[in-house]
Amino acid sequence: MVLVTAALPQPALSAATQPPQTQPSASPELQQQRQLYQQASTALKQGKLKIAEPLIEQLTLYPLYPYLLYQRHLNQIEQLDSTSFNAFSDRFADTPLPNRLYRNWFNHLAKRKRWNTLLENFQPQRATTSQQCIQLWALLQTGAPEQAFNQVASLWVYGSSRPKACDPLFNAWINRGNFNEQHVWDRFWLALERNNSKLARYISKQLKDPQRKRTASQALSLHRKPKQLVQIKPNPNHEGYQQLVLHSLKRLGRTDPALALQQLERFSKPLALSIEQQQQLQRRFGLRLLKRYTPPESEVMEQITLNNNDHELAEWQLRNSILLQDWPTVEQQIEQLASPIRTKDRWRYWLARALKARSEPQAHDRAARLFSELSLNRSFYGFMSADILGNSYRLNHQTKPVDNPTLDQRAQLPGFARARELFHHQQRTEARREWRQASRGFSSQQHYQMAQVAQHWGWYEQAIRSAIAARQWNDLTLRFPLAYSPEIADSAESNDIEETWILAIARQESAFTPDARSHAGAMGLMQLMPSTAKETAKHAKIRYKGAQQLVDPALNLELGSSYLARLSRRYEGNRVLASAAYNAGPYRVNRWLEQRKDLPVDIWIETIPFDETRSYVQNVLSFAVIYSDRLGLPKQLFKPNEQLAALP
Repeated sequence: MVLVTAALPQPALSAATQPPQTQPSASPELQQQRQLYQQASTALKQGKLKIAEPLIEQLTLYPLYPYLLYQRHLNQIEQLDSTSFNAFSDRFADTPLPNRLYRNWFNHLAKRKRWNTLLENFQPQRATTSQQCIQLWALLQTGAPEQAFNQVASLWVYGSSRPKACDPLFNAWINRGNFNEQHVWDRFWLALERNNSKLARYISKQLKDPQRKRTASQALSLHRKPKQLVQIKPNPNHEGYQQLVLHSLKRLGRTDPALALQQLERFSKPLALSIEQQQQLQRRFGLRLLKRYTPPESEVMEQITLNNNDHELAEWQLRNSILLQDWPTVEQQIEQLASPIRTKDRWRYWLARALKARSEPQAHDRAARLFSELSLNRSFYGFMSADILGNSYRLNHQTKPVDNPTLDQRAQLPGFARARELFHHQQRTEARREWRQASRGFSSQQHYQMAQVAQHWGWYEQAIRSAIAARQWNDLTLRFPLAYSPEIADSAESNDIEETWILAIARQESAFTPDARSHAGAMGLMQLMPSTAKETAKHAKIRYKGAQQLVDPALNLELGSSYLARLSRRYEGNRVLASAAYNAGPYRVNRWLEQRKDLPVDIWIETIPFDETRSYVQNVLSFAVIYSDRLGLPKQLFKPNEQLAALP
């Protein structure tokens, strides 16, 4: 299910009936405090303590007073001692600042080689890997080598590179003779398992044993070209043989799962694999084949399913049957699903589709009942069911009355007051930290109240997060705010694409978090990769200086909308294909279209091989329906040109 549904339908939500989202007005006193804070903060960053001190004295009642004291401590870090640190930590324990001050103080003590003070104040619960290494180095420097060296192996034997701060400790440990070949051997395999072949190759050079060196070299070669496994002869007596074959099998399963299944059968006996190990590998390779829509032979699949009775395998078998439009098999497979899975919107929809394909009137009646029940839900499958029946969509919006005195009281709590001011000063990371700490242990009702507060402040991302924490799935004003409306309207008009589509993409990508960053490096409201942003800016002749600008909402929306418009033109206005390409890339979408030819749109979306992209497309289309309602526009899940997924 894409969106959690309400039990009872509610009237449609119109933008005209909602209160405007505006920043709360600040009193003259608060405005003055904000100006003084900016001046004091700037002076502290410039090291001008004489200018900062009188300003700080005027701000003792301002919510961000602790942040000025924190910055002052950083400026005077040389003078910080245990007494002053503990006093600051106790006074501001309800803020994230003690942890931040500790990290800075710890690093300063290490840089100054004040080892005894560092050890006296070391706090393991706050320590990063770097700080663990520095603490052990401090033990070494203060005459406790055994205590230090006894803890090094667990840090060194790791599948990824360690921080540079660990290098002196590791070198001393190696030179002392505590280091041995087993450590190297263990770390080599951990690195290879993490797909860190560069580290594994570096580590392998430290091996001395000739047989281990040969095995490591062979493992690295198989890691690059796992199909070479077919040339390997069973030799279970060699050390590392089982690790080599198992790792290579898993690698082979990523590129050629059918061949991996064959090799598994060949190596199972020499490797003395347990039944459980065989089943896990069979499942891994079988699932890969199903996701490629090239299912294993029936007897192999039967064995895999028999030994691994889980819903993920069953669901991918179903998608293979849906792709073939083998409706009798689809119906049979859905009926065999476990009850919690079978009753999801997804499989109730496909059961109705299968029943509709039968000729018996009873089957058609049952299909109609299923579609009718689903059409009451606010979900992708509910919207598709409504389309099949010709019904209007049920958005099931529900909100609760606002108790303004209670909201005002909650907003004045110290943690939230600090979060509000940090948000005002564009210190978003610090604001989020304060909010998380202040709302820890909240009830659903309290989260819901604070979602309303955040919305009133215009803090869209936090309103969404708090509404989710409150499990208020049906308050669509909170979960789907009309954020950055002027910028989005301008971008939609200049690129000739729907405003609701841009809203849906931004809501899905970042939940309107302007400084969002993904692990892959995507940035901003529409989660643009810097390379995509640069290429788009050049193509659209948009002024763009570099990735640091992608946190600017207006520019991010301009670039993201321009890229979205290009995808729309590439796929002839088909938002289904363009949205999939925005998430997974045009190359993959074109490949999927070529592999699966022309299909009804619901089948094409359901059989997208990537779970993330499938959910992404379903969410974007569903969110666009909700935003159409919020803007008072006609609601339409699919346009006529989107009924068939075909390669332009």
